[in-house]
Amino acid sequence: MEENLEIEFKILITKEIFDQIINDHQIDCCYKQTNHYLSHPRLSKLRYSLRIRDKNDQFELTLKQPQKQGTLETNLMIDKETKEKILNHQLVTNEVFDKLKPLNLNSTMFITDYSLTTTRYEISTPDGLICVDYNVYNNIIDYELEYEVLDYKRGKQAFLDFINQYHLDYSRNCMSKINRVITSIQNKKQ
Repeated sequence: MEENLEIEFKILITKEIFDQIINDHQIDCCYKQTNHYLSHPRLSKLRYSLRIRDKNDQFELTLKQPQKQGTLETNLMIDKETKEKILNHQLVTNEVFDKLKPLNLNSTMFITDYSLTTTRYEISTPDGLICVDYNVYNNIIDYELEYEVLDYKRGKQAFLDFINQYHLDYSRNCMSKINRVITSIQNKKQ
């Protein structure tokens, strides 16, 4: 199990800006990943999120907990069998689910039918990692720009400098991927 503090700035962008950023910069790597989100009202109330990331046939279970600055991420590599058990509401015990015991939650209790597939383009910079994402979920396509940094103040200024080249504005982070997926499902039901 690994824990780290994630500090990121992110905005939704248009397809045109997405294409322009991809064309303007050296892409260090590109890959596809699918996030399977595990939802529960107790997590939502605390603004926690829980997901299984499927990338190159490797599976990572991640709990995200907001902090004063950034998000504490707890990551655990799991095998395909464990992933399937979780998505099928079977009991699984591990370090991540141990962190949810005080909330009286276990692996059998989550809504598991939310997923989002991202094609991610990464650009390394001296101040952090720029991720330019093409996201698909519930017949919706969106484009997102994320800047993952180690230092909040320096990283925010670097992010603002970067988006200024494209005449983009930033006031706060856009809605998270999991919240965009859930909102899209709720909007379909209306």
